[in-house]
Amino acid sequence: MTETIRVEDGLEVIGIGFADLRYVMFFAEVPEDMADPAAGEVTRFVTVVRVEADHGTMFLPDFWRLPCPHMVWQFSEALLWAMRHHVDAHPAVQQYVCVSQTRKMDFLCERVIRQFARAGGNARFRCVTRPEPGRTGEKEGIYGFARHEPCSA
Repeated sequence: MTETIRVEDGLEVIGIGFADLRYVMFFAEVPEDMADPAAGEVTRFVTVVRVEADHGTMFLPDFWRLPCPHMVWQFSEALLWAMRHHVDAHPAVQQYVCVSQTRKMDFLCERVIRQFARAGGNARFRCVTRPEPGRTGEKEGIYGFARHEPCSA
């Protein structure tokens, strides 16, 4: 995994090597149609693509296949490490948003969300947005996490 690389204002990337495949995780300012302007918080849209992807293949699920389906658990761990790395490097970011293109990607997102919410570290996050449970495959699923302080007993 690379360090967080600032491409320009509001856009950072992290390189991820996994099973002889190369991925890039993008952290970009949230598009206006997805932002919550009332919140006034720094938010990043997160997406992962294969380095070899082009405009025509970057969102095609068949292009994303791992060499072995059972590697999804290790892949989700790699994504979690990249997310945590960004969180630690950018404490001003208060929210993260990701979009799942397919139901299969929903399962990966759900796994990363559970790990992200439970993982230790300097910052805690909770899931604040999930897709509707009965959504169809044609509709994107939007997930959102917000930084929060744990309650003290």
